[in-house]
Amino acid sequence: MSKTCLLLIFLLAIVGHCHGDKILRADRAADVFNSSTVVVDRVARQTSSSMTPSQCSFGRGHELTGCDWNLTDVESVGSIDSHVPAWQLSSGRTSYFRGGPSTDASGDQDGGYLLMDTLRGVAETIKLSSMMINATLPEGRCVVFQYAMDGPSADRLRLVLRQSQLVHQMANDTVLLMPRREVLWEGRSDSSDKWLTASVLYSHGQPHQLAFEAVVDNSVQSQRRLRGHFVLDNVDLGTWKEDENEKALNENPDTLMVDPCLGHCNFDGGFCGWSNDQDDDFDWNLGRGSLNAVTGPIAGHLSRGYAYIDSGYPRRPGDRARLLSPFMEPTDPDQPLCLRFWTHMFGNGIGMLKVVQLFGPPGSDISSKELWSLTGESSNNWHQGQITVSSNMIFRIAFEATTGRNHLGDIAIDDVSFDPGPCPSAPQAAAASTQQNDCNFETDECGWTNAVTRENMDDIDWIRHPAENSRLQFVKDHTTYTSKGYVMSPGRSPVQRPGDRALLFSRPFNVTSGKMDMRCMTFWYLMNEPIIDPTGPSLGSLRIYTRREEAFSGLPLLGQMVAVWRLHNHQAGVWKMGRALIQQTGNYRVVIEGLWGSSRGAGSISIDDISFYEGSCSTHPNQAMPMATECNFDRDMCSWRSIANTTGVRQDTDWRLATAARRPANLPDHTFGAPSGYVYFDVFSQQNRQEVIRLVGPNMTSGGIGRPRLCLTFWFAAFGAGDTTQLRVLMMDSVGGSEKEIWMLRVVQLESTRPDWNFGQVELESDGTNVSGQEVKLVYEGRASNGGFAVDDITIYQGGCKTRPKFATPIS
Repeated sequence: MSKTCLLLIFLLAIVGHCHGDKILRADRAADVFNSSTVVVDRVARQTSSSMTPSQCSFGRGHELTGCDWNLTDVESVGSIDSHVPAWQLSSGRTSYFRGGPSTDASGDQDGGYLLMDTLRGVAETIKLSSMMINATLPEGRCVVFQYAMDGPSADRLRLVLRQSQLVHQMANDTVLLMPRREVLWEGRSDSSDKWLTASVLYSHGQPHQLAFEAVVDNSVQSQRRLRGHFVLDNVDLGTWKEDENEKALNENPDTLMVDPCLGHCNFDGGFCGWSNDQDDDFDWNLGRGSLNAVTGPIAGHLSRGYAYIDSGYPRRPGDRARLLSPFMEPTDPDQPLCLRFWTHMFGNGIGMLKVVQLFGPPGSDISSKELWSLTGESSNNWHQGQITVSSNMIFRIAFEATTGRNHLGDIAIDDVSFDPGPCPSAPQAAAASTQQNDCNFETDECGWTNAVTRENMDDIDWIRHPAENSRLQFVKDHTTYTSKGYVMSPGRSPVQRPGDRALLFSRPFNVTSGKMDMRCMTFWYLMNEPIIDPTGPSLGSLRIYTRREEAFSGLPLLGQMVAVWRLHNHQAGVWKMGRALIQQTGNYRVVIEGLWGSSRGAGSISIDDISFYEGSCSTHPNQAMPMATECNFDRDMCSWRSIANTTGVRQDTDWRLATAARRPANLPDHTFGAPSGYVYFDVFSQQNRQEVIRLVGPNMTSGGIGRPRLCLTFWFAAFGAGDTTQLRVLMMDSVGGSEKEIWMLRVVQLESTRPDWNFGQVELESDGTNVSGQEVKLVYEGRASNGGFAVDDITIYQGGCKTRPKFATPIS
């Protein structure tokens, strides 16, 4: 007899002796779902078991604890720089020593959390594993946790279910587990160290482990090892006991006690709080596999169960079934929900599946809105759908299925979830009319178009291309996070000039006459300039505009292109999220402008995953919010205009745009280092007479008492030999015409005689003669007999500031 056989007999003898000869095979472990002893409420969530580290906030102060989580996974340890665990216990007080945010998820500086610093290892994936967990109940287990990630090397965080191929001892049985790995949840970067909450519902019929996987992007380390980290806090592996929403609503209609996995459902153990509408024609059912070979799924998407409509007898074409979600709380203006679900629409008689949002508390549905709709057969496979959901009141979601032309039209749904954050409608063909401009660019441009050549509005086109075709190495798109995924970027040309721009137009948004259309646009952008020119950043800019249009004609209204978001030059080497508020009272389009600077190195300006949702929101990032008076003069003077203040001024003496052929002292543009893109005045008087030239801005609301304080910033350069040459900034009352000098500088005050760019700023605040909130105009007044000034990048920020340079403070 071989040594292998002897060893196997010896192992089986030990198992039989220690466990009473009980060997539980994989098929017996799977019978947990079919056990007659399992009796639960239809919306119950599984609570913790003796083998589950149920809740963990990782301690506080000097009593930090890992709660039985395996901080050093055996699959990761080979790539860690030292023998210290890859995941470490930390707190806000040690954040500058070990890394991580300054507080835990509850805002406590002493509160503990788990930290994985990307500088500590070179592994692509660092795992954090739980102890063995019992099979879930059919209703599933709701896992809730809080997380944050920061830094260019912090790529993704995943929650996975792991089942190894091994014989595992559990209680009095021995379980033979078959290998399995399933991604339950994935979160991307750009949380910017902001704590976020994730909820995941899953079910599994065998003993298993859960593991967090921190995915490190080592491609960004090509030049420098850049810091990044992942943190976890308040991990709860399933303590929610039952859905209390109906009870809470009856006691107080304004309050909801929310299940962390409210609305999530994989239909393995019931409808999870979803219910059939009583006012439709027939009901949704639960299924495990179709008995008809030509319609319906043979199994659920990932798990066993799913919800479906039976289109057989006695159904007739046009019959409607609606499945209603539990009542859900209003969404945060800046944090809508992404509804994700899987559909199976296979059969010759497939009708229509809709997703409808119903507004209002129980018994008082105020209105409804169609979010998503798909008609006809879409192959014998499960396909994912998604849509952004937002509301300022209590709402429900309805899956509405309509039968088609014959009885071969079973429609099924599975794995419904609500995740924080917006998402582009998918598939794009199913998007409602209000979501037609959502796009991830994986298939096409979704109706976004370049400017018509004959309009002569831009110089180059936006191009849809795989991320790997970027001028940068190691670029991935945001949708699939692979180099094969598609993005949109302004094109490059061999004869390209600094300031060349590309305009991308959305489909029209039609607004009912007399109404205000308010919606948020979210998108992901990449503005990366890895090699900075010695003269400074010069990548270019990305701007979002709205453009009013004539009703029905689609013709633009001149002068109605308004900026709602903008950023300049290098921002980061990773994808960042942008958000802009759009408010319009007439038909309009959204316009995305990409403008190249003078950068001679490889750089990228790209966008991906555009999504719109109704409601108000704040601009993100804060510095992307444009103000009415700002201008960088890269193509025109925006709303600023030159006015002569004396009758004797020469006709050619005014504020004008610099060009490559006509600019003072060959001064380059400040914004991008281009040969043009700023305004200047240049005076030469043989009679040594001082000329006064004014640059007047548009109306704006002043800051001061009762309003946010404002700070005006700009860049200026002086040239010429005249000692009397000076630049003043005035605040002028738009109605009465009264003026106040707020900033003044003479050429002789500058240390350098070279025409270099200098930074200036001054706070805009009201005084006794100018009531806070009154309409005012800013004026740049130049005075010179021999010389002049150039001005660029006029910007206004919220918040006060000190005058710079200090000697530019006017003498009162």
